[in-house]
Amino acid sequence: MGSQSKQFTHTTNQRRSSLIVSNGITKGGIFGTVDYQGPEDTAVEEDLEPLENSEESALRASQDQQANEQQPFLASGTSLTPNGDKNKRASRLDSYGTIGIGSGQTDQESYHRDLLEEERDLLVDNKLISKSRQDEGVTPEQREQQIRDTWEEAIESGKSISTTSRRECQVLLKSALPLVFTFVMQNSLSLASVFTTSRLGINELGGITLGSMTANITGFAAIQGLCTCLDTLCSQAHGAGNQQLVGVLLQRCALITLVFFTPILFVWWFWSETILASLIPERELCRLAANYLKVVAVGVPGFVFFECGKRFLQCQGIFHASTIVLLFCAPFNAIMNYVLVLDKRFGIGYIGAPISVAINYWLMAFGLLFYTVFTKHKANPRKCWGGLIKPNQVFRNWRKMFSLALPGVIMVEAEFLGFELLTIFASHLGTNELGAQSIVSTVASLAYQIPFSISISTSTRVANFIGASLYQNCIVTCKVSLILSFVISLLNMSVIYSFRIQIANAFSSDPEVVSLVISVLPLLAFMQIFDAFNACTAGCLRGQGQQKIGGYINVLAFYCVGIPMSYMLTFHFKQGMAGLWYGITSALVFMSIFQSYAVFSCDWTKIIKAAKSRTSEQDRV
Repeated sequence: MGSQSKQFTHTTNQRRSSLIVSNGITKGGIFGTVDYQGPEDTAVEEDLEPLENSEESALRASQDQQANEQQPFLASGTSLTPNGDKNKRASRLDSYGTIGIGSGQTDQESYHRDLLEEERDLLVDNKLISKSRQDEGVTPEQREQQIRDTWEEAIESGKSISTTSRRECQVLLKSALPLVFTFVMQNSLSLASVFTTSRLGINELGGITLGSMTANITGFAAIQGLCTCLDTLCSQAHGAGNQQLVGVLLQRCALITLVFFTPILFVWWFWSETILASLIPERELCRLAANYLKVVAVGVPGFVFFECGKRFLQCQGIFHASTIVLLFCAPFNAIMNYVLVLDKRFGIGYIGAPISVAINYWLMAFGLLFYTVFTKHKANPRKCWGGLIKPNQVFRNWRKMFSLALPGVIMVEAEFLGFELLTIFASHLGTNELGAQSIVSTVASLAYQIPFSISISTSTRVANFIGASLYQNCIVTCKVSLILSFVISLLNMSVIYSFRIQIANAFSSDPEVVSLVISVLPLLAFMQIFDAFNACTAGCLRGQGQQKIGGYINVLAFYCVGIPMSYMLTFHFKQGMAGLWYGITSALVFMSIFQSYAVFSCDWTKIIKAAKSRTSEQDRV
């Protein structure tokens, strides 16, 4: 995705900001699975030597990054080594696949050029380089050298290289805007199902809500968490120039994930209705949800291949492929939902919604395959395919893969489960409340995409400044991010409150459901202030490398504050649906306060030292 398109190469593979977007109807995803990585992550491929003799040395080369103190943001790809050996600069740059100027325009070359411009802009802001651009007759290599020399001279003379609020606002918005579009498209896959089934009746809306919730908790969230190990593994292998290893890792992760989830798919097929009936009082809803799971199970392999394929391309610097696929699949999914669910000639009713979802998961997978095979992109992703994996290689080093992926699975599952408990609570209030909860959750999910995009760009920017030891700039970025979050929350709040009647009527024609939705949307509008604030503070924590602190706050907020309060207000104080959202709002207030404190009360020196320590650990692998 575009989240990394503006990332400085100073950031290591382990510190790179990546994201996982919930495909369900819940808000989800405050702490992305890739952002939660343990200290062992830097050595995850140390046992890959039996695969290829060159793998260990290649991976070691990929981890030789990050210079000391305030180096240019380009440092990790093109920096001086600590002893000043400039001869290693070009070779290290080549190991990251950056093609020489004039040999073709690639994503990596464009990315490299963008980094130079960002460094130059900072130097211009600090009056270290003239604003006039007299670049005629200056080669790109000379231009790069000028920027690097100016930066190093500033450091040697003790000058501080600082950013401005205006600069950070521009960078954050420029990085976040493409993400909003991508997130909304992926989120629309579930939105279309909710929208169409709501037209059939309240039971169908409740069934799609319960089925989607169960699929997310027991399947898709964990699949996303497992597949994110490729963000580190494939990036390391490709960065080291070990291209065939990228293809091996892709196949290994996909096959292990399918093997791991085959028993779960059997549960969806044969026992889902019985299990749901033990938790949900409405047997008809359980039957509809079970039918949803049986059909969606057919699309799970396609979803696995899409998630793995997306990372296979992203590690090669190809971030736009999944967006191109979604540009086709998202509208096609909406059309299929209408035709299969509502159309009088071809419609087959409720079951058409999961059929549309399953088909589109496979179309997304085939779309990435089609792109990979036929693209004329200069990066040429086919070079990373060395053929089908050998049977004896499928489960090699699977423990290393799981040790990297499982922390992410745990974090995603905790988030999904905490939020989806509201759906179970709503089902005990009644069918109308369950349908209304589905609509309100969908609106909350859509509204969250904008601050979440800012959060991702913030985590990237903060991590890069920490990598360059410019912690004062991190403070500026964090403050700007919070200001942007407040502006965005006001926008979301105004839209949700002003159009609450139109939103409710767009999703349902049932008067009772519409009335419930209209009564809860003002509370959801108020919640936007803390939801956006929470998203951006979470991004700051990820950039600082304080994911664990954010994770602890997240779990405490949901399971010690939000969920208990939702239960008490809903069932003991008879607040109904409003009680559910009062509880979640209190959890977001809790998270916002404590995450803000963690962001601005941190020891920046300790954070920078920890980043350098991780780098030294990489060098010892």
